[in-house]
Amino acid sequence: AEMQNPLLILFLLGALQGAIGWIMVASGLTGDAIYVKPTKLALHFISAMVLVAYTYWFYLKLTVKEQERFRSKTLVRWVWVLLLLLTPQLIYGALMAGHKAATAAPTWPTINGDIVPGNLLRETPLLLNFIENKITIHFVHRSLAFLLFISTLIFTIKSFKLPAKGRLFIKNRLIPLALVCLQALLGILSVRMSTGIVPNVWGSFEWMAQLHQIVGMMLLLGFIYQLYLLSPRKTTAPV
Repeated sequence: AEMQNPLLILFLLGALQGAIGWIMVASGLTGDAIYVKPTKLALHFISAMVLVAYTYWFYLKLTVKEQERFRSKTLVRWVWVLLLLLTPQLIYGALMAGHKAATAAPTWPTINGDIVPGNLLRETPLLLNFIENKITIHFVHRSLAFLLFISTLIFTIKSFKLPAKGRLFIKNRLIPLALVCLQALLGILSVRMSTGIVPNVWGSFEWMAQLHQIVGMMLLLGFIYQLYLLSPRKTTAPV
């Protein structure tokens, strides 16, 4: 009986993911279109991440012993900050992929020579820039990356300053920072290598971009792991 609700939620999330997947594919079957709309790709991607995160939380409930968990309101608040930053970051990563936006600014740390590009808000209406303007998408994605790195660094420093009781947490508290650093490195390399893209050829850029996405998913699971270890005992999976 205890597993009924989590399994039902997993089923519903899977069904939702399938429905969004069909909507995404259908958007590429209209007229002569041969690609899906980036916004629908981003929606499909983030719904997949929600499904993966919930499944992982359910897995942790079945495998992690309760004595390995301990309360830390301060660290839990920071994990939620990290998740709130990572969610739009994943969405903008999907928009980067959907728009094939890497080639629009294959430079780092600047965006084509500018820290803040001058054409961020060239589209009208204003909100269209945040889903269609490739330079704006670059700027938001990179800005969130800096915020995520700084926040993860603060979380890691606090995790060493506060008394930690759980063996699993002590053993794995450096993983989020390591993943954020790796994710940033792969993102930089992906952007810089985008100038070598060859149409219809899977090359170095494609491998780098694929690794960038995989590490992004691992980072999400890393934050979920920390949240589970630091949350109060006897809690149920978030619904």
